[in-house]
Amino acid sequence: METILHAIDEAKRELTARPEEQARLRARELLAQARELWVTLAERERQELQGPASELRLLLDTEAQPQGPSASPEELLERFGLRAFRPGQREAVKAALDGRDSLVVMPTGGGKSLCYQLPALAGDGLVLVVSPLIALMADQLRRLEQSGVHASMLASGMPEGHNQQALEDVRRGRTQLLLIAPERFASRALHAALSERRLALFVVDEAHCVSEWGHDFRPDYLRLHAAIEALGRPAVMAATATATPRVAREIAQRLGLRDWVSVRSGFDRPNLTFDVVSVEGKGAMARKWQALRHVLGASQGLPAIVYCGTRKDVENITDRLLADGVAAVGYHAGMAPESRRENQAAFMDGRAEVVVATNAFGMGVDKGEVMTVAHWALPTSLEAYYQEAGRAGRDGQQARALLLASRADLGRLIRFINDRQTTVDDVTSHVARLRVEAHDGVVAVSPESLSDRDRVLLSIAERSGAVRLSPGGADGLLVTLTGEGSRQMAAAAIKTARDRAWESYRSIERYAAQGEVCRRRQILEHFGDDEAVTATGRCCDVCSPDPDLARAITRAASVKPRRGRNGTRLPGVPGAQRDDLPEVPEQDFQALKAWRLDRSEGKPAFTVASDATLKELLAGPRARAVEDLLGVKGIGPAFCAKHGESLLEVLAGL
Repeated sequence: METILHAIDEAKRELTARPEEQARLRARELLAQARELWVTLAERERQELQGPASELRLLLDTEAQPQGPSASPEELLERFGLRAFRPGQREAVKAALDGRDSLVVMPTGGGKSLCYQLPALAGDGLVLVVSPLIALMADQLRRLEQSGVHASMLASGMPEGHNQQALEDVRRGRTQLLLIAPERFASRALHAALSERRLALFVVDEAHCVSEWGHDFRPDYLRLHAAIEALGRPAVMAATATATPRVAREIAQRLGLRDWVSVRSGFDRPNLTFDVVSVEGKGAMARKWQALRHVLGASQGLPAIVYCGTRKDVENITDRLLADGVAAVGYHAGMAPESRRENQAAFMDGRAEVVVATNAFGMGVDKGEVMTVAHWALPTSLEAYYQEAGRAGRDGQQARALLLASRADLGRLIRFINDRQTTVDDVTSHVARLRVEAHDGVVAVSPESLSDRDRVLLSIAERSGAVRLSPGGADGLLVTLTGEGSRQMAAAAIKTARDRAWESYRSIERYAAQGEVCRRRQILEHFGDDEAVTATGRCCDVCSPDPDLARAITRAASVKPRRGRNGTRLPGVPGAQRDDLPEVPEQDFQALKAWRLDRSEGKPAFTVASDATLKELLAGPRARAVEDLLGVKGIGPAFCAKHGESLLEVLAGL
């Protein structure tokens, strides 16, 4: 017992003598040492130690700041290295510091992550952040560490020993902010570690995932309310970028928010220009392609994300861009995980200027310099579109969102909705299949393994009372078969799901078809934002049409189509063909290929330049300055900044 008392006294001296962060960490380590000895003591001795231990715990939980009150939002902002709050950020941080629940709705790029990162710096206890994707958490962890926040991450699939060390860091007080996947709440080790800390704030990031009216519903978010209550009901912050008023109400209800502060910073993104190009009839695909190539080839058009509705389109558009000398990579769920990781990394670090992707390339993508987000086909809802389009211009620079729309896209969305239609018998059959797999009435399912249809069926079964859902740790999601349920409740839930799907369809259909009302105004009204629209550049195709884009689309009628992968017809564009490249000296061509291989640093050579680009460099007048390179198809400002001088040296020696 004397050893424990000595450790407690030394920890108290550390805290009162120098209350900075290192002293607090040292004090927590000393307390942890004392705790390890605690279990060996008799009950009487433990009672004798309760006074000193409680005094130390109080010092630790209040972070021992006897010199003055807790830090203000402005002081925390300064410690983070920033000078000014963005709209809504101060209100959200203040709510967290005051211990109040909040619902923070900010557009993509609006800075919602800062709203919970600053409270972690305050040192008033642990900030716990629930996030839906490992990639999203890993990116946030990296940024937090760069900003000086002591953060840890808990998720399945991590390297051996990672989660154990993260829990130890939490227990010993080294961690200020903990990023966690929702399924981890079933872990007893996690609850044991959290019981050693004061939980100052429980953050639900991407909170629209909790709402069945949201565009990205996740069943594993349904039981976060129970996790919040089990942890002593700390202050809760629900944060999202895309929540209509209806979704916001469901988020608050699902999470059990109390007397919550509503923070809505406004949905407008003044630095984004919104263009919609509608194409119909003969030559529609050629006009689509010409519009895309014009926007990507414009000044400040790259880097860019091109969203496609199908995996086949991802592959075809990627091939076409590569043939035209654009450093492009593809991304969809059908690719091998290592290929997806490599292609995402190539885009994020600038080796690829365009990523062509399905919506699998989604949350967790935080690249500041994206100049264009183009949609080759209509997404499933206006919420989904705005979240994806909002990945452009996150650095505050002028950027562009391009939506290429056709009636064929609407047909695809209608088929998608019809394919997802369910009946009460479908739900009953799904529950029966789960029962076959269950042990003692419980079955574990991996959220990643659930198809969209499975998610809908599971949600309806939960609403009907046939199943209960709860986080299942490493097993994913635990589904408990209740043996109950009501066909009437299932029928009502099915109708709700069907109505939700058609309402989402109508929102994007109206946006694409309405060519008389400002695109920005349409978006803001959809999200219940009645503020006046603002634009730092050109607003949209309705308010200020782009004549150059219109001329590019008109020229498409004169371009002949070409064949792409597996014989698929692709619209052609002026310029070099993959099988019709200019004749150039073979020795010079091989020299440029060797240069390209060296510059690729072990990555695919096409990420530097295509064969078409290399041959065009040799076919015409030799470039002698960086400005000359910009006239070559496939070479843009990012290429010149990275490879320009090196390429000019090689060309000078040929």
